[in-house]
Amino acid sequence: MMSLSAILLKLTLKIFHRHNAAPVCKKLPSDAVFQTIGLQAMHISQAPYRELFDAIASYQGTNLYADLLHPWCANAIAVKAWLNHFAANSRSSIPNASIEGLWQLYALSRVNDLLLSRLRDENAENASTKVEISNSNYHEFMRSLGLEVAISREFSPFYHEIVEVMQDKQQHAEITVVAILWDALMLGNMMFSRVGTCLAGGIANINKSIAETSTLYWTYQRPNRRCQDSSYGWGSNSQWRTSFRRDYKIDGNIYYNVDGKNNLNLGQSQDEELELLEQIELVKHRCFITVAKPDDDLFPYSDRYYQTV
Repeated sequence: MMSLSAILLKLTLKIFHRHNAAPVCKKLPSDAVFQTIGLQAMHISQAPYRELFDAIASYQGTNLYADLLHPWCANAIAVKAWLNHFAANSRSSIPNASIEGLWQLYALSRVNDLLLSRLRDENAENASTKVEISNSNYHEFMRSLGLEVAISREFSPFYHEIVEVMQDKQQHAEITVVAILWDALMLGNMMFSRVGTCLAGGIANINKSIAETSTLYWTYQRPNRRCQDSSYGWGSNSQWRTSFRRDYKIDGNIYYNVDGKNNLNLGQSQDEELELLEQIELVKHRCFITVAKPDDDLFPYSDRYYQTV
């Protein structure tokens, strides 16, 4: 006899195909509990984040934190308990993560992307007309969920997301951090959201025209930047069943995209368009910084890499 969840999933997929949507090829656990939203199914653990995401996107008030974020967090007892448990398990090792757990982290990352697009520019002379949140309220919200602000002034692709580049006249000048645009967030030893930065460096190490404009992978959205993650091309609801990318820093070792199947340290590769070092650049920085090749239709999501620092 079929379980209730299996019946709901079968019915949802039948409706899905009837409306000529893209075929489902992501593996769904047969015993998962799903919540039906529109024509498609979303895992129930993602529902609180999706509801918050939609509320933020449609909010037209003047105090985003007080009206939405603080009340939501106060009621998100199960969410906070799960995140704190996940963080505790990643203090000294890389924990196993279920597909549902990776979906849940991805859902929170979508909320974070939306909040980053609404961070108030504290240096702006004129008040903005868009809905905004202050850096202090952003930090307070994320800390209340169990995330911690991380600070690193020495450049590392583990910590730093490239937003702007000041090209040094010295061709081989090392990459340095010039300014911080928003802070990094860690969940235990896992990088949840990298720090937005303005960098400086010589063109041999970072090319301004490439690093500022190349596609930013494993990212759903950033202001004024072409982005892409593995949810692209899916419907507005099914795209939420996307796995979060996990990077860790443990005992002086950095592990990039730990759930990837292809170990670039061993030369494992299924990419015929990129050389091994180009793939390593992409998996570390999540974009190209020196590689002058087409970058809008790549699939780096199966690659992983580690380095000792």
